[in-house]
Amino acid sequence: MKLIVGALAVALIAGCATSPVPADKADPVPSNRLYAFSGKSESQLVVTRDSGLYGSGCNYRLYIDGTLSAEFASGEVARFGVKAGKHILGIKPSAACGGWGLVEREVDVKTGETVRRRITLSGDNFDISPTAI
Repeated sequence: MKLIVGALAVALIAGCATSPVPADKADPVPSNRLYAFSGKSESQLVVTRDSGLYGSGCNYRLYIDGTLSAEFASGEVARFGVKAGKHILGIKPSAACGGWGLVEREVDVKTGETVRRRITLSGDNFDISPTAI
């Protein structure tokens, strides 16, 4: 009995986090969910949403400088053309999932640079953070 309870606890904890997906292995965000910054520019921003069962029923919206730019499902990636300089990236759940909360982070992009960020979910929190994958 203790073994079953322990296994269930581990499965529950593992189900409450997401796992990073390399950008080259992630599915591209479909064009009908890409809204802005989809053209080429002097720099590139690559955003990947982690995969996993937790939160997989909810899409997350990405804002670049306050402009809705894309809506990500679990395990998806999108590439955005941005001008060099500082930008504010924001994420929040889609309206179908309550649309509550907004997390914003600043990113400074240099000319010709590709900057990578990942959308993570854990417990009742979500974030957008730097990644090397």
